[in-house]
Amino acid sequence: MHIPTIYNPKISDKDTIFALDTEKHHHLKNVLRIKDDTKVKISNGKGKIYTGNLSNKNISVESNEIFLRKSDLNIFIAIIQDKERLRFIIEKLTELSVNSISIGPTEHSQKLKINSEKLEKWSISAVEQSGNAFKPEINLVDKLDFKKFKHAFDISGENIKNNLDQKDIAIGPEGGWSDKEIENFDYISKIADFTLRTETASILGVSLLM
Repeated sequence: MHIPTIYNPKISDKDTIFALDTEKHHHLKNVLRIKDDTKVKISNGKGKIYTGNLSNKNISVESNEIFLRKSDLNIFIAIIQDKERLRFIIEKLTELSVNSISIGPTEHSQKLKINSEKLEKWSISAVEQSGNAFKPEINLVDKLDFKKFKHAFDISGENIKNNLDQKDIAIGPEGGWSDKEIENFDYISKIADFTLRTETASILGVSLLM
């Protein structure tokens, strides 16, 4: 039986009764139609899920379970203009339990003002929809940190099988990396024979490295 999940990073092992805020209570009662005495899970987004019973605006916590990440992946994504596509990327990478998502400009990326609160809401929604124990850290950055993200995906690279131990990856714009940017990467991997959209490259690349 499916057990609904809510996200709250403030829950701890000391909590036997966890009080829901108005938004979460409304979501459970009026959106999901969850009744009292129904089991509900609470994800802290850091690898622990608590389970308890709903009672009015409280959850009586009964147990918790610890989960381990299968792979510690950090990903940089060049800014894309289409917000629905960006939302898709955030949601899917959250479901895949990446450690962090950094979004920023590259020489050939599109221009877009990004609302950080929306990014967080999209990620939280994906945690709750999937029942995930992990929520990625989401960072808006001014530029790509080549010291951290040494591994890029590009059609000019070598087979990704040769670079599977390089978990901090950069995905460029659909216009491609500039020659200067390519020179700054230590590792360049090819994941397809043709140019992929950013969201496709994100999901495929992360899946191959997990």
